[in-house]
Amino acid sequence: MMLAIANRTDADSRIDLQISGVPVASYQFGPNLPKPCFYPLYTAAGRQIAAFEPADHLWHRGLWFTIKFINKTNFWEENPPFGVQITREPPMCENISSQSIRILHTLRWKSQATDAVFDEDRAITFTLLPDVSRQIDWHTSLVALSDLLLDRTPYTTWGGYSGLAFRAPVDLKTSEYLLPDGTTTANIIGQPHPWICWRAVLPGDSGAKVSLALIDHPANPRSPQPWYGKSGQKYDFMNAAFLFHEPMPVAKNQRLDFRYRVLYRDGWWSAAELAKFAREFSGLSE
Repeated sequence: MMLAIANRTDADSRIDLQISGVPVASYQFGPNLPKPCFYPLYTAAGRQIAAFEPADHLWHRGLWFTIKFINKTNFWEENPPFGVQITREPPMCENISSQSIRILHTLRWKSQATDAVFDEDRAITFTLLPDVSRQIDWHTSLVALSDLLLDRTPYTTWGGYSGLAFRAPVDLKTSEYLLPDGTTTANIIGQPHPWICWRAVLPGDSGAKVSLALIDHPANPRSPQPWYGKSGQKYDFMNAAFLFHEPMPVAKNQRLDFRYRVLYRDGWWSAAELAKFAREFSGLSE
Protein backbone atom coordinates (compact mmCIF):
# COMPACT_ATOMS: atom_id res chain seq x y z
CA MET A 1 0.00 0.00 0.00
CA MET A 2 1.79 3.10 -1.25
CA LEU A 3 0.75 6.74 -0.95
CA ALA A 4 1.13 8.54 -4.29
CA ILE A 5 0.38 11.83 -6.02
CA ALA A 6 -2.42 11.11 -8.46
CA ASN A 7 -2.30 14.36 -10.40
CA ARG A 8 -1.95 18.11 -10.29
CA THR A 9 -4.88 19.70 -12.09
CA ASP A 10 -6.63 22.96 -12.97
CA ALA A 11 -3.54 24.92 -13.95
CA ASP A 12 -1.50 23.52 -11.06
CA SER A 13 -4.03 24.34 -8.35
CA ARG A 14 -4.72 20.93 -6.77
CA ILE A 15 -2.63 18.03 -5.46
CA ASP A 16 -4.54 14.74 -5.20
CA LEU A 17 -3.21 11.93 -3.02
CA GLN A 18 -4.25 8.31 -3.64
CA ILE A 19 -3.55 4.68 -2.83
CA SER A 20 -3.68 2.39 -5.88
CA GLY A 21 -6.09 4.76 -7.63
CA VAL A 22 -8.32 5.24 -4.56
CA PRO A 23 -8.57 8.88 -3.40
CA VAL A 24 -7.14 9.73 0.03
CA ALA A 25 -7.06 13.55 0.24
CA SER A 26 -6.57 16.68 -1.86
CA TYR A 27 -4.63 19.86 -1.13
CA GLN A 28 -6.32 22.69 -3.02
CA PHE A 29 -4.85 26.13 -3.74
CA GLY A 30 -4.58 28.63 -6.55
CA PRO A 31 -6.35 31.81 -7.75
CA ASN A 32 -9.88 30.41 -7.42
CA LEU A 33 -9.53 29.85 -3.67
CA PRO A 34 -8.88 32.75 -1.27
CA LYS A 35 -7.11 30.31 1.08
CA PRO A 36 -5.59 26.86 0.45
CA CYS A 37 -7.23 23.90 2.15
CA PHE A 38 -7.36 20.13 2.47
CA TYR A 39 -10.55 18.77 0.96
CA PRO A 40 -11.73 16.05 0.60
CA LEU A 41 -10.43 13.90 3.47
CA TYR A 42 -11.19 10.18 3.18
CA THR A 43 -10.80 7.59 5.92
CA ALA A 44 -9.38 4.15 5.15
CA ALA A 45 -12.94 2.87 4.65
CA GLY A 46 -13.60 5.60 2.08
CA ARG A 47 -15.75 7.85 4.28
CA GLN A 48 -15.41 11.55 3.42
CA ILE A 49 -15.40 13.55 6.68
CA ALA A 50 -14.93 17.23 5.68
CA ALA A 51 -17.27 19.97 4.44
CA PHE A 52 -16.53 22.33 1.55
CA GLU A 53 -18.25 25.71 1.31
CA PRO A 54 -21.43 24.76 3.23
CA ALA A 55 -24.35 27.12 2.69
CA ASP A 56 -24.14 28.55 6.22
CA HIS A 57 -20.41 29.49 5.93
CA LEU A 58 -19.12 29.52 2.36
CA TRP A 59 -15.58 30.28 3.56
CA HIS A 60 -15.35 26.99 5.50
CA ARG A 61 -13.29 24.53 3.45
CA GLY A 62 -12.22 21.23 5.00
CA LEU A 63 -9.01 21.86 6.92
CA TRP A 64 -7.44 25.32 6.61
CA PHE A 65 -5.39 27.98 8.43
CA THR A 66 -6.07 31.70 8.61
CA ILE A 67 -6.52 34.61 11.04
CA LYS A 68 -9.74 36.57 11.54
CA PHE A 69 -8.46 40.17 11.56
CA ILE A 70 -5.03 41.53 10.62
CA ASN A 71 -4.80 45.28 11.16
CA LYS A 72 -8.63 45.27 11.13
CA THR A 73 -8.86 43.59 7.70
CA ASN A 74 -10.86 40.35 7.59
CA PHE A 75 -8.85 37.33 6.45
CA TRP A 76 -11.57 34.87 7.57
CA GLU A 77 -14.96 35.71 6.06
CA GLU A 78 -14.93 36.66 2.39
CA ASN A 79 -16.90 39.88 2.07
CA PRO A 80 -14.90 42.45 0.04
CA PRO A 81 -12.38 43.78 0.73
CA PHE A 82 -11.07 40.62 2.40
CA GLY A 83 -7.61 39.14 2.80
CA VAL A 84 -6.27 36.29 0.68
CA GLN A 85 -3.32 33.89 0.71
CA ILE A 86 -1.57 34.05 -2.67
CA THR A 87 0.79 31.36 -3.94
CA ARG A 88 4.27 32.82 -4.40
CA GLU A 89 5.69 29.64 -5.92
CA PRO A 90 3.84 26.43 -6.88
CA PRO A 91 3.98 23.83 -4.10
CA MET A 92 6.77 21.26 -4.16
CA CYS A 93 6.08 17.62 -3.26
CA GLU A 94 8.58 15.29 -1.61
CA ASN A 95 8.20 11.53 -1.24
CA ILE A 96 9.50 10.89 2.27
CA SER A 97 8.60 7.19 2.22
CA SER A 98 6.06 4.87 0.65
CA GLN A 99 3.63 6.03 3.36
CA SER A 100 4.43 9.74 3.56
CA ILE A 101 4.45 12.79 1.28
CA ARG A 102 5.48 16.35 2.20
CA ILE A 103 4.01 19.45 0.52
CA LEU A 104 6.04 22.67 0.68
CA HIS A 105 4.12 25.84 -0.17
CA THR A 106 5.16 29.51 -0.04
CA LEU A 107 2.39 32.08 0.30
CA ARG A 108 1.88 35.82 0.70
CA TRP A 109 -1.04 37.16 2.75
CA LYS A 110 -2.44 40.42 1.41
CA SER A 111 -5.61 42.43 0.82
CA GLN A 112 -6.68 45.57 -0.97
CA ALA A 113 -6.95 47.33 2.38
CA THR A 114 -3.61 46.31 3.92
CA ASP A 115 -1.39 45.23 1.00
CA ALA A 116 1.01 42.44 2.06
CA VAL A 117 1.05 41.51 5.76
CA PHE A 118 2.71 38.05 6.02
CA ASP A 119 5.00 35.84 4.02
CA GLU A 120 4.36 32.20 4.86
CA ASP A 121 6.41 29.04 4.47
CA ARG A 122 4.07 26.08 4.88
CA ALA A 123 5.19 22.47 5.26
CA ILE A 124 2.51 19.77 5.41
CA THR A 125 3.41 16.11 5.81
CA PHE A 126 0.67 13.57 5.04
CA THR A 127 1.27 10.06 6.42
CA LEU A 128 -0.56 6.73 6.37
CA LEU A 129 -0.14 5.19 9.81
CA PRO A 130 0.21 1.42 10.41
CA ASP A 131 -3.26 1.28 12.02
CA VAL A 132 -4.65 2.80 8.73
CA SER A 133 -5.50 6.13 10.35
CA ARG A 134 -4.29 9.28 8.57
CA GLN A 135 -1.89 11.88 9.96
CA ILE A 136 -1.28 15.46 8.80
CA ASP A 137 1.60 17.40 10.35
CA TRP A 138 0.95 21.08 9.61
CA HIS A 139 3.75 23.64 10.07
CA THR A 140 3.03 27.27 9.24
CA SER A 141 5.85 29.82 9.57
CA LEU A 142 4.71 33.44 9.26
CA VAL A 143 7.03 36.47 8.92
CA ALA A 144 5.41 39.88 9.46
CA LEU A 145 6.02 42.38 6.65
CA SER A 146 5.00 45.32 8.86
CA ASP A 147 3.83 45.96 12.42
CA LEU A 148 0.59 44.02 12.81
CA LEU A 149 -2.25 43.47 15.24
CA LEU A 150 -3.85 40.02 15.03
CA ASP A 151 -7.39 39.95 16.38
CA ARG A 152 -10.71 38.10 16.52
CA THR A 153 -14.37 38.83 17.12
CA PRO A 154 -14.64 38.64 20.93
CA TYR A 155 -16.78 35.71 21.99
CA THR A 156 -20.42 36.38 23.00
CA THR A 157 -22.55 33.53 21.69
CA TRP A 158 -19.96 32.97 18.94
CA GLY A 159 -16.51 34.31 18.08
CA GLY A 160 -12.94 33.98 19.27
CA TYR A 161 -11.76 31.90 16.31
CA SER A 162 -8.47 32.21 14.39
CA GLY A 163 -5.85 29.69 13.32
CA LEU A 164 -6.11 26.07 12.15
CA ALA A 165 -9.74 25.05 11.61
CA PHE A 166 -11.79 22.03 10.55
CA ARG A 167 -15.40 21.86 9.34
CA ALA A 168 -17.32 18.58 9.26
CA PRO A 169 -20.26 17.68 6.99
CA VAL A 170 -23.74 18.85 8.03
CA ASP A 171 -25.38 15.41 7.71
CA LEU A 172 -24.26 13.67 10.90
CA LYS A 173 -26.29 11.44 13.20
CA THR A 174 -24.53 12.44 16.43
CA SER A 175 -21.30 14.23 17.35
CA GLU A 176 -19.29 15.34 20.37
CA TYR A 177 -15.82 16.36 21.53
CA LEU A 178 -13.54 14.15 23.60
CA LEU A 179 -11.31 16.04 26.06
CA PRO A 180 -7.98 15.00 27.63
CA ASP A 181 -9.62 14.15 30.97
CA GLY A 182 -11.81 11.58 29.22
CA THR A 183 -15.03 13.59 29.43
CA THR A 184 -17.11 14.59 26.40
CA THR A 185 -18.88 17.84 25.57
CA ALA A 186 -20.93 19.37 22.77
CA ASN A 187 -19.06 22.69 22.77
CA ILE A 188 -15.66 24.04 23.73
CA ILE A 189 -15.51 27.76 24.51
CA GLY A 190 -11.96 28.97 25.00
CA GLN A 191 -10.64 26.28 27.37
CA PRO A 192 -6.94 25.38 26.94
CA HIS A 193 -6.05 21.76 26.19
CA PRO A 194 -3.10 19.94 24.61
CA TRP A 195 -5.55 18.36 22.17
CA ILE A 196 -9.23 17.92 21.38
CA CYS A 197 -10.98 15.19 19.39
CA TRP A 198 -14.18 15.43 17.34
CA ARG A 199 -16.13 12.16 17.27
CA ALA A 200 -19.21 11.50 15.16
CA VAL A 201 -21.63 8.84 14.03
CA LEU A 202 -22.49 9.02 10.34
CA PRO A 203 -26.08 8.86 9.11
CA GLY A 204 -27.65 5.78 7.58
CA ASP A 205 -28.00 2.19 8.64
CA SER A 206 -24.28 1.60 9.07
CA GLY A 207 -23.93 3.90 12.07
CA ALA A 208 -20.24 4.22 11.22
CA LYS A 209 -18.06 6.07 13.70
CA VAL A 210 -15.35 8.52 12.64
CA SER A 211 -13.06 10.88 14.53
CA LEU A 212 -10.57 13.69 13.95
CA ALA A 213 -8.14 15.05 16.52
CA LEU A 214 -6.15 18.29 16.57
CA ILE A 215 -2.98 18.28 18.68
CA ASP A 216 -1.29 21.50 19.78
CA HIS A 217 2.52 21.63 19.87
CA PRO A 218 3.88 23.03 23.16
CA ALA A 219 6.16 25.43 21.25
CA ASN A 220 3.17 27.13 19.60
CA PRO A 221 2.33 30.72 20.54
CA ARG A 222 0.10 30.72 23.65
CA SER A 223 0.30 26.96 24.13
CA PRO A 224 -1.65 25.21 25.54
CA GLN A 225 -3.93 26.97 23.13
CA PRO A 226 -7.58 27.79 23.80
CA TRP A 227 -10.00 25.83 21.64
CA TYR A 228 -13.28 26.74 20.05
CA GLY A 229 -15.59 23.92 19.03
CA LYS A 230 -19.26 23.49 18.16
CA SER A 231 -21.17 20.29 17.44
CA GLY A 232 -24.73 19.37 16.55
CA GLN A 233 -27.51 21.24 14.74
CA LYS A 234 -25.70 20.67 11.42
CA TYR A 235 -22.73 22.78 12.53
CA ASP A 236 -19.60 20.87 13.56
CA PHE A 237 -16.56 23.15 13.63
CA MET A 238 -13.29 23.05 15.59
CA ASN A 239 -10.50 25.59 15.82
CA ALA A 240 -7.14 26.04 17.57
CA ALA A 241 -8.14 29.54 18.68
CA PHE A 242 -4.87 31.13 19.80
CA LEU A 243 -6.47 34.61 19.81
CA PHE A 244 -9.59 33.57 21.74
CA HIS A 245 -8.89 35.62 24.88
CA GLU A 246 -6.95 38.60 23.52
CA PRO A 247 -5.33 40.09 20.40
CA MET A 248 -1.65 39.63 19.58
CA PRO A 249 0.70 42.41 18.40
CA VAL A 250 3.41 41.28 15.99
CA ALA A 251 6.41 43.45 15.12
CA LYS A 252 7.79 43.84 11.61
CA ASN A 253 10.09 40.90 10.73
CA GLN A 254 8.86 38.89 13.72
CA ARG A 255 8.35 35.21 12.99
CA LEU A 256 5.47 33.09 14.28
CA ASP A 257 5.62 29.30 14.02
CA PHE A 258 2.55 27.10 14.40
CA ARG A 259 2.75 23.31 14.46
CA TYR A 260 -0.21 20.96 14.69
CA ARG A 261 -0.78 17.27 14.25
CA VAL A 262 -4.10 16.23 12.73
CA LEU A 263 -5.22 12.61 13.07
CA TYR A 264 -8.37 11.09 11.60
CA ARG A 265 -9.78 7.59 11.26
CA ASP A 266 -12.73 5.23 11.15
CA GLY A 267 -13.80 4.54 14.72
CA TRP A 268 -13.11 6.46 17.90
CA TRP A 269 -9.90 7.00 19.84
CA SER A 270 -9.70 6.92 23.61
CA ALA A 271 -8.23 9.76 25.69
CA ALA A 272 -5.29 7.51 26.63
CA GLU A 273 -4.47 6.83 22.97
CA LEU A 274 -4.55 10.53 22.10
CA ALA A 275 -2.45 11.43 25.14
CA LYS A 276 0.22 9.07 23.77
CA PHE A 277 0.04 10.72 20.33
CA ALA A 278 0.36 14.16 21.95
CA ARG A 279 3.44 13.10 23.95
CA GLU A 280 5.06 11.77 20.78
CA PHE A 281 4.31 14.98 18.90
CA SER A 282 5.63 17.24 21.65
CA GLY A 283 8.96 15.40 21.48
CA LEU A 284 9.50 16.21 17.81
CA SER A 285 12.41 18.47 16.93
CA GLU A 286 13.48 20.00 13.68
